[in-house]
Amino acid sequence: MIFSASELLTAKRGRWSYIAFAVLVAISLVPLLAVGLPPLSDLYGHLGRYVIQTDLANRPELARYYAFEWKVIGNLGVDLLVEVLHSRLGLEGAVKASVIATQLLAATGILAISRQVHGRITPFAILALPLIYGFPFNFGFLNFSLAMALALVTFAAWLRLRQSAGRWWPHLLLAVAGPAIWLCHTYGWAFLGLMCGSAALADAIERKDRLPTLVLRVLGECWPLLLPLIPMLAWRADAVGSKTEGWSILVKAFWLASPLRTGSIILDGLSLQIMVILGYWAARNQWARFDRRIALAAIFCTVAFFILPSRVFGSYYADMRLVPYMFALALLSISLDRFPPATIRRVAWVALAFFLVRSTITTITYVEREKSMDRTLVTLNAVPKGARLATFVVRPCKDGWSPPLLWHVGSMALVRRNAFVNDQWEFPGMNLLEIRKPDAGYFARDPSQMAQPDNCPKQTLPSLTQVLDHLPHNAFTHVWIVGELPTRMPQRAALIPIVHQGPGMLYKVTPTPTSAKAAR
Repeated sequence: MIFSASELLTAKRGRWSYIAFAVLVAISLVPLLAVGLPPLSDLYGHLGRYVIQTDLANRPELARYYAFEWKVIGNLGVDLLVEVLHSRLGLEGAVKASVIATQLLAATGILAISRQVHGRITPFAILALPLIYGFPFNFGFLNFSLAMALALVTFAAWLRLRQSAGRWWPHLLLAVAGPAIWLCHTYGWAFLGLMCGSAALADAIERKDRLPTLVLRVLGECWPLLLPLIPMLAWRADAVGSKTEGWSILVKAFWLASPLRTGSIILDGLSLQIMVILGYWAARNQWARFDRRIALAAIFCTVAFFILPSRVFGSYYADMRLVPYMFALALLSISLDRFPPATIRRVAWVALAFFLVRSTITTITYVEREKSMDRTLVTLNAVPKGARLATFVVRPCKDGWSPPLLWHVGSMALVRRNAFVNDQWEFPGMNLLEIRKPDAGYFARDPSQMAQPDNCPKQTLPSLTQVLDHLPHNAFTHVWIVGELPTRMPQRAALIPIVHQGPGMLYKVTPTPTSAKAAR
């Protein structure tokens, strides 16, 4: 029997459903397969840390300034994958493989939940697939994205075991997967708990359990997920001083408009409108029906988004990270049981077209971003190995829509030139890196690489003039300035321009005892 594309994608028939599953997952990986190193904002900074993690013994130029000590913390997902893979694939190959694995798991999780809950891949599951390339992923939150992908896959498997296996198999899965996902990133563990708790709560509500019984049933279903609380308490004891702050309804409204933020505000905004309109149409349709388990998870995820501040235990954009998953769960909750077959086919065609267009947009954007980064990295050919490089990324007065590309470009000098750089993160309890360069002061670590033009009406960062005035010249051998450069660059006697290819300005520092500035 020959099926149309829409029938193939939404078929309940085993063989055809599995083929559709594999095809959709493969298409989801195209944006990453089209580029070398994925052009994600924070990825370049992470790559620098992975160098220190995996190869410090072979890079004596770096051993003077950096140290790395393994500890059990809830933020190690891709770090551990890189540790396993780098000897076989090389460092950059290991990072790319880890990112591809993350998106493979994320797409698999979304489709597996749809199959488990609805018995098929619904058009709304296909509509949700582009969300795996949402703003949190494009920002380069690698450990977070891996943990959330693992949570989706684990949740689908847990639903399956609850339905078909013995009583203890779902508990065993959570007992194993919960700590593993927590080790990748705390958010993934919490997200898994939210989804499993919502499913258990929905079942208890359907049974019309009284409140005490309801609470006990939910705890009875999910108690293995409490196991990571022990290492988490020890971890947080080491993270003294990590801030939790920042709550703004205006910023949250902006994040709600940004789940597909990839490159073009017009294309991303139009895509979000299509997704919302189709979801709203399905919700208000006469055939509308929702899976209560997934719908509750979407509601609780939305509540968490509105409650959370922007920074939790030192992690930035804590609330923003949830937005694509809120939308994905809402779409996954929509059931097709009462929809006429002809309507399902039409919606499937629309969803498939949307998915293919979004995959194409993401692929083109990634290719262009990679070309832009390659043009910038040519400058590193003029940076001597073992240099002490202060990179300043001059951000525009108002950030654009596209995810930032250059914020951690300086770390590529650490990767490729064994240079000390000033854009690595050092947060107690948040990562395992230690920076040892006291003479650099403020300029030893992130966010010292961030600057703004001198003429910004609202200054949220130091201006380019300010950072150049306060830079401790004796701590650095070179300065690299990229981004929104002024028409006339500030002149400093200690900074000698170096001829190089690539955008931006590169200087050699020639300090004197009287020219060194005190670090901020």
